[in-house]
Amino acid sequence: MKSLALFNNKGGVGKTTLTFNLAHVLARLGKRVVVLDYDPQCNISAIFLEEETIEEIWNGTAPERHVAGCVDAVRRGKGDVRNPRLVEVADNLWLLPGHLDLSRFEQTLAQEWPGTMASDNERALDVTTALDLLSDLAARAVDAEIVLFDVGPSLGALNRAALLACDAVILPLAPDLFSLQGLKNVGPTLREWRKDWTTVRTARMAGRPQADLDPHGFQPVGYIVQQHLARVDRPVRAYAKWVEQIPETYHRFVLDEPPPAVDDSHPDPERVALIRHFASLVPFAQIARKPLFDLRQADGIGGGQIQAVAKCRLEFEALAREVLARLERAGHAAATGAKEQREVPAPPASSD
Repeated sequence: MKSLALFNNKGGVGKTTLTFNLAHVLARLGKRVVVLDYDPQCNISAIFLEEETIEEIWNGTAPERHVAGCVDAVRRGKGDVRNPRLVEVADNLWLLPGHLDLSRFEQTLAQEWPGTMASDNERALDVTTALDLLSDLAARAVDAEIVLFDVGPSLGALNRAALLACDAVILPLAPDLFSLQGLKNVGPTLREWRKDWTTVRTARMAGRPQADLDPHGFQPVGYIVQQHLARVDRPVRAYAKWVEQIPETYHRFVLDEPPPAVDDSHPDPERVALIRHFASLVPFAQIARKPLFDLRQADGIGGGQIQAVAKCRLEFEALAREVLARLERAGHAAATGAKEQREVPAPPASSD
């Protein structure tokens, strides 16, 4: 099983729309896919499900039907992560809906994080690994091959815990100043979290049930750029200015390495895709609760939008195949790194 989050602490870059459409394409390529709504705003749940269905799940007596209910006992120190009951939303595609109550878990996660290194603080590890364990239980429930996380645009404790459960992270970007600043914030933070969690796993996880979970490196495997949406007050060349700065910013701040020389004939290898904005289609897709590429005239589109739907289908299929390739490479790199770490000889025991 491979896990992935499309993440940026800059909102409005289309991460939820991308996750929703990517999930559908991966499922149609024959992959068994689970989507976990780890965003307390529940945006992806609202795209997948009718309000009546969400209301019934939230007001029902089965807490295991949404994310917050599955981890509530851990949050309160009253039990373990519950086995989730997923909603089948399409062939090969399942969802564990979100809940606004998940925001209450943020404070608990923040409070317990400093205790993860304390040898006598088992609760800190239980809390910190709860979302990781939940994703593993969700994948096992349907024998999923891919788990996609939808998370909010923040660098808080909740997203840290979610990303600890991820094998890979892709950063969706808009060609603007704010996305560039987001890269400068996200990159160093991800490296800090990875370093801290590696230390915790090495020192504390041996012999615990969570040690059976596959280690996740939440490695950045690239970025997706949405093409500009032309506006009268912002000409195309202004967007080109920001697009040209993305490779250098990504390599310096996310990968902590010198940027490569890139041009039209040698694009940045870290760029997963350049996606059309498809702004005119998104409202119709949200109303119909369909992927962009499934829209029909009966859904209200017409004229040039029909051609946009066809192009959208091709672009998302190409995106899905590229994502699968990068997940495979990330998994191989993680396995190699874990093997090398295991093979490092232990320091000799002191003779004192």
